[in-house]
Amino acid sequence: MRKRLVESAMIVFADKGVGASVIPDVVAAAEVSQGSFYNYFRTNEDLLAAVSNELSSEMIVLIESVVGEVADPPLRVALALRSYLHLTRSHRLLACFLAGAGLRLAGAGKEARQQSAVYHFLPADLEEGQKRGDFIAAPVETLVDLIKGASLVAIDRMAHSRVAKNYPDTIVAGILRALGMPAGEAERLAAQPLPRLVPAEDSLLARVQLRAAAGAQAGA
Repeated sequence: MRKRLVESAMIVFADKGVGASVIPDVVAAAEVSQGSFYNYFRTNEDLLAAVSNELSSEMIVLIESVVGEVADPPLRVALALRSYLHLTRSHRLLACFLAGAGLRLAGAGKEARQQSAVYHFLPADLEEGQKRGDFIAAPVETLVDLIKGASLVAIDRMAHSRVAKNYPDTIVAGILRALGMPAGEAERLAAQPLPRLVPAEDSLLARVQLRAAAGAQAGA
């Protein structure tokens, strides 16, 4: 039942935003009683944390499958960011959820860091890249904020409008240039082969996609 509630919460948050009072909608979407809901969650914040933590864990696993064997820091940053943005582009519910969550998940607080798949990879790679002279000399937190800001705007655009297939790549090339890389090298890194990321069948991402598809069919 908890899985069903988390799925429903993600769908409702994606539709209404994370600032809305969603508990009645989640109860209705999950087709459970209010009493059953409160066996697992108490507040909107509990729901948001559950969805965010599960999504973050799944995305970290997917991104790690791409960057795990890569040693070069700039390439790791490029691959991680492109994986994150391409995954978001190909899953509209994910894009809408992340766009709605905004700074709640991308801010500077400890909770936001714990729930951010991108933050899991960035600091160490940015520090190593700075040591090698690949990135500009600035506090790593500043570079992380720069990346998160550009990523948030990109996610919001992908959630609310159609974008070109290579849109995530052009965003990442721009981010790499902002980090201090020459234009040609930034373009090269943003054009490296990237495997298609497929969430596991029992993942939250896959489950909400199935429910969204079923809902669209039922409404057709």
